[in-house]
Amino acid sequence: MLPDRVAALIVKDRKLLLVTGYDEKVYWTPGGKIEGGESYETCLKRELYSELNIKVISSKHYMSITLPNQIKGEMQENHYYLVQYNGKIKPKQEITKTIWYSKQNFSDKDIPISEGFLNKVIPKLIENNFL
Repeated sequence: MLPDRVAALIVKDRKLLLVTGYDEKVYWTPGGKIEGGESYETCLKRELYSELNIKVISSKHYMSITLPNQIKGEMQENHYYLVQYNGKIKPKQEITKTIWYSKQNFSDKDIPISEGFLNKVIPKLIENNFL
């Protein structure tokens, strides 16, 4: 099992921010793994600043779920937080591209995202009227 991952659910105009990196085949939520005993919120702030150059204004736990990490091929506990941020999104470090994913993208299956996230988290976001 991989280390826990903390991820941001950044929703704007009923669309979810997803990111991808060098030579990756799928999009995912921005975030990363816990380092050196930091809290989930501290990890989220560090990762969002280092990946997207944005500062977290507020974060609220949305759900935690164990899903397969398609890139690493192992199971991973994922902790998702609804995030409000400040700043202009600017991909950096391993992030090369961002997109705003909609309910229509989910229906069309036109943007590749990890299967577990697609089948478990996106439907809940739609059910709760975030998308």
